[in-house]
Amino acid sequence: MRSGKSAEIKAGCLIVGDGRIMENANIGVRDGWIVEVSTGKLKGDYEELVDLSSKYVMPGLIDAHVHIRYGLKPDTEPKSDDYQTVRSLENARKALHAGVTSLGDAGAIRNVAFSVRNAVNDGVAVGPRLFVSGEMITMTGGRSKTPGQRLEVDGADSARKATRGLLMYHGADFIKLGATGAISSPHTGPRHPQLTVEEMSACVDEAHKCGKKVHAHCYGEKGISNSLEAGVDVIVHGQTLTEEHIRVMKQRSMVLMPTLKTFCGHMDHLGEGGVHDRIITTGIWEETKPNFRNALEKGVTIAMGTDAGMPDNAFGDNPLDLGYMVDWGMTPMQAIVAGTINAAYSLGVDDHLGTLEQGKHADLLVLKKDPRKDISSVWRSLEKIMLNGAWLT
Repeated sequence: MRSGKSAEIKAGCLIVGDGRIMENANIGVRDGWIVEVSTGKLKGDYEELVDLSSKYVMPGLIDAHVHIRYGLKPDTEPKSDDYQTVRSLENARKALHAGVTSLGDAGAIRNVAFSVRNAVNDGVAVGPRLFVSGEMITMTGGRSKTPGQRLEVDGADSARKATRGLLMYHGADFIKLGATGAISSPHTGPRHPQLTVEEMSACVDEAHKCGKKVHAHCYGEKGISNSLEAGVDVIVHGQTLTEEHIRVMKQRSMVLMPTLKTFCGHMDHLGEGGVHDRIITTGIWEETKPNFRNALEKGVTIAMGTDAGMPDNAFGDNPLDLGYMVDWGMTPMQAIVAGTINAAYSLGVDDHLGTLEQGKHADLLVLKKDPRKDISSVWRSLEKIMLNGAWLT
């Protein structure tokens, strides 16, 4: 990733990303990093002065759960990995120009997402920061219609080997597990448990040895219980959270990634069949809002993850997830925190992303209006985007 000139940025209102606000703040940016932040005079000398004293400045958004390889509609015929890689890069670019400066890809076949990540990191292509799990680890047949479509495991040793392969051969940034079926699963219901505790525990052990987080796709009480027993870090979707689940998640500082955008989006396409209608017939939708509100009220850490790439869940609309969070009970500031530092924490990168502080990457958004008053200002009044210290053109 290239970085721009060193710059002193004068922000009328600096939204730090962790709930704090700094009025009339000055930000020093050099070599793609924030080197100082102050409400007084900066200590360093910078090549340019950027006056944003009438604007609102916040961290770039982090969408920690997407699938960049997919099109807006399911493919009617198989697409090559090469084709999917090109489509992935375009999807990532659309998210970036909507203010999402980092993406967590939570399941792409073979080298597709890794290739896009590496090309962006090497400066070959322009895109957001990508943190990639590689293929989701599932039980045999758990998410496949035919053999060989997914990274399938049977038993703890098999699961351990699969995790090691992702981490050691591909440099996976986190690990994604299939703890239950999905709304779209061909053979099972979304609440049916899949990977065993022993299998997931082996994956968690290997990931944690490398300092990597583990995300578990799960619906239903048993799948969530298995995931918690195995020691995962992030519960994705998470319908049917019990009070005991919430207690454990809070005690361990775990994250819930409710992916509201995909569920609310399905409701806009009822009657079209497939996954859209299955959100009703499986009973998932009726749980989604009360489940989210209960977790929010009980103080569970919630992070932004849109599931973009699922049917009719478009890249470029990613920030709308924050709007659904506010509609369902969050304050705008809570939603901003979910889409910045909490999302960074869910990917294990909060030491260098998620807030506008010294020692963090210079990824930021410039808004014309105050998102604390209206969360839609994040996308409706977006004026400029800085990625790695360089303004997008």
